[in-house]
Amino acid sequence: MDYQLLPHEYMVMNSDHVSFGKNGLATDELILTNLHLIHIKKSFWGGKKDQVTIPINQIKIFEGKPQVSVTKTNGMKRLEIYYNGGQAIFSFNNTKDTDKWARNIIKLISGDTSNFETLGDSSLFGADVLAETFKDTFDTFKAGLGIKDAEPEKISTKCSFCGAPLSGQVKQTVRCAYCDMEQSL
Repeated sequence: MDYQLLPHEYMVMNSDHVSFGKNGLATDELILTNLHLIHIKKSFWGGKKDQVTIPINQIKIFEGKPQVSVTKTNGMKRLEIYYNGGQAIFSFNNTKDTDKWARNIIKLISGDTSNFETLGDSSLFGADVLAETFKDTFDTFKAGLGIKDAEPEKISTKCSFCGAPLSGQVKQTVRCAYCDMEQSL
């Protein structure tokens, strides 16, 4: 992997042998974290040529649905993603991986970090375990200070992007201090 994770960034999945665009060699790498989709363009010999980082919160949403889809052209499945900076098209050696990538990106955007699908050759770093650890740490800290959730209109939860603790009033929009993502409580 040719990408340095930020302190509050966690690996969800990655694939080697990915092609970018409509007609490309499957030499690139694609990485999905809780914050970014990273495309690392590689040369034919495997050296890093370029990197494109797409923040997850920049993927377009239309009528509540993330603009992430799997299309089929000439029998080949492709992952198409529309984001504020344009469009990205990826193809995988294993066509089953295309569907898993699409489902995992959609789950991440929708805040469902509990059941990511793994690929045969990649590992998953349990985003749900990390989120629960953050919550437990925060709850222990609160208990140690004698802080109680006395008012029913207030809520404490975890960030759907990075798992950091969030708190505020019900239906309030808050910005996570760790990953800078906005979300409703």
